[in-house]
Amino acid sequence: MSRADHTINMVIAALGGEGGGVLTNWLIATAEQSGWWCQSTSLAGVAQRTGATIYYLEFMPREGDQRAPVMSLFPAQGDIDIAVASEIAEAGRMISRGFISPDKSALIASDHRVFGITEKSAAGDGSVDRDLILEMGTRYARTFIHFDMSEIVQRHGTVISAALLGAIAGSGALPFSLDCFRNLISEGSGAQANLAAFDESFKRAQEGGVGEYVPAAQASFVLPTATTSLGERWLPRLAELPHPLQEMAYHSVNRLIDYQDEAYAEQWLARLVALIDREEDRSDYSLSHEAGRHLALWMAYEDIPRVAQLKVRPDREDQIRSEVKADAAQPMTVAEFFHPRVEEVAALLPRRLGAALLKSETIRRLLGRVLGPRTLRTDRISMQLVFRGLSGLRRFRRSTLGYAHEHEMIERWLEKVLTSGDQAQSRAIARLGGMVKGYGDTRYRTTSRLMTILDYLDTAPDADAGTIDSLHAAAMAPDSRFESARDGEAAASAA
Repeated sequence: MSRADHTINMVIAALGGEGGGVLTNWLIATAEQSGWWCQSTSLAGVAQRTGATIYYLEFMPREGDQRAPVMSLFPAQGDIDIAVASEIAEAGRMISRGFISPDKSALIASDHRVFGITEKSAAGDGSVDRDLILEMGTRYARTFIHFDMSEIVQRHGTVISAALLGAIAGSGALPFSLDCFRNLISEGSGAQANLAAFDESFKRAQEGGVGEYVPAAQASFVLPTATTSLGERWLPRLAELPHPLQEMAYHSVNRLIDYQDEAYAEQWLARLVALIDREEDRSDYSLSHEAGRHLALWMAYEDIPRVAQLKVRPDREDQIRSEVKADAAQPMTVAEFFHPRVEEVAALLPRRLGAALLKSETIRRLLGRVLGPRTLRTDRISMQLVFRGLSGLRRFRRSTLGYAHEHEMIERWLEKVLTSGDQAQSRAIARLGGMVKGYGDTRYRTTSRLMTILDYLDTAPDADAGTIDSLHAAAMAPDSRFESARDGEAAASAA
């Protein structure tokens, strides 16, 4: 095949807002200025983290008065010279799709993680195995360049497309001069930041580009100095705790005071002291740490007042602007999905009244007509006032049905932790606290499964840590697997 007949085929996977289209345009312009043909196409992803946008480019050198060639619009397995991914899981998807060939493909990727919707929504640990992807990239790509480009662009205040372009240029996979790349990104807004990120990424790629950015070693946690009356009351008490527990306790107390009040944090601290008294591991305090952190998270369960409280935080608009990369001068509207349920309304009521509501089919049907899924403009003043009112209901939380229900479950779980036969069993039961998560139906499913495991332990108090861990793992899996595991353990216990 002659040089004129050969194309360089490149596929790029970039998430929404990362400048994948800009990167593609830079590469097209670089090719044209270097006397090459370039043809590109793209397939948009579903959303920012349910699917990446895929860009496909083919490059071919111009020769004389040659007519524009006809090139493919689709990537083909085994025919990719350069694959670029803005995040390591997307590199894994390219490998699984067969785009990466050991004798042909250069794989260039940022090896940081941006968790996908399916990873975040999994009941257990649904995260992709990052180390496995790195190993597969090393095994299946002819050249694998990877490092943390996200960290680079965050320091330079730009988007990852500039770092990706630097890595492409530094890899030498495209026969274009460095000056051509740099001249293109030296124009327009953000040119200085783009150039800084490009140059650093270019250098990393030329040096081999293997390995991620490793931040400085984290120093041992030290409690801050008190600057408020609240700090003066609490920090000396936290300093009396064993050092391995101080960081966890500091964040737990802050969360619970913000969630309810100081008395609520006192309640948590008293429970932590009981765990410390039960502790046999006096070096890491592993039981106290595991149970204490799950206890704090569970006590700060998300009810309607808590959700409303989070919606009206002063810094929330800044957080949203940062996520969507909108500056302060740009107009922004916020529409959010809500699905209030009858159970959540009942949880706000006094215990007897809430229980009566749940028993009344007539009232449930009437409320069901009013409630249901809806999208609300939460940036409007009217909705902010509604949220502030709902947030204020947390002062009545201790008298509600929801509080009574959650704390009955908390007390039952914690009692099992404190009274189990040995430390290994106690730690396994403490780990069950990590099952409690989510909101609405997800919350009901996870807590009911935890209660089911505790029911089993009532009938089999001598169950070892391995059995409890296996039930824990099964409970975070699909229903059929949990039912099968639970029935199997019950049968073994009966035998």
